[in-house]
Amino acid sequence: MGIRDLNSILITGGSFGLGFEMARRFVDRGFTVFVCGRSQNKLDSAVAACPALLPIQADITDGDDRNKIFDTIEAKGSPLEILINNAAVCYAHDYANPFTLAEDRALTEIETNFHAPVELCRLFLKRRNSEREGVIVNVSTPGAFFALEANPLYTASKAGFHNFTLALAQHLRETNVKVLEIFPPALATGLTAELEVDAEDDNGPEALQSVAEKSVEGVLAGEPCILPHEQSAALVESMGGTGKVFTMDMVGVRRKAGWDR
Repeated sequence: MGIRDLNSILITGGSFGLGFEMARRFVDRGFTVFVCGRSQNKLDSAVAACPALLPIQADITDGDDRNKIFDTIEAKGSPLEILINNAAVCYAHDYANPFTLAEDRALTEIETNFHAPVELCRLFLKRRNSEREGVIVNVSTPGAFFALEANPLYTASKAGFHNFTLALAQHLRETNVKVLEIFPPALATGLTAELEVDAEDDNGPEALQSVAEKSVEGVLAGEPCILPHEQSAALVESMGGTGKVFTMDMVGVRRKAGWDR
């Protein structure tokens, strides 16, 4: 059995942008696709455009809602088989500016981009059918490798999630669960509404369609590192290539015997 033989998929943040475009392509390939998001209006629009989608209104930063997502999927007939952690938020920050100092907006990014998807990975592993293959797909960003001054909490939370993904792949390397990572470029999807991103000028609807198609094909092929755009590939190459960025030296740090008792 391979990834193409699996059935149920959840895409967080799947009601618009890259998440929706991937969802639509998985539907076209015969998968049962659930999409979750906070906005019922956006979910309604997604279903209107792709009636086969199964929407779940949920806030992934809420623990009860995370459990509700899995309960809803299981109530449809079977445990989730492919989890795609796509939802993210991105804000501008300037710690020399009174606007940033006025209130905490860091927690929202950390919860959405790091804590919530980590917890979804845990719930997926806890509740899945262990007799069947499973796939965890974490959508990252080339910005995970850089401290971008304009949006430091986004890049920091994504850097943390990238490192978690590397460790998770190591944890599960002897199991029947694959861990994959997608590195899309900056796309004109509304994610960076508070920022001016030069790369988005060339990455409009046509680029979004292409990135979605290549991302889906990469998932179905089981590629550990999916680079669906030339900008993604160039940035990863500038960091030393996949051989450097996507390997992990664990020498010198081990879990003590009995840590889990």
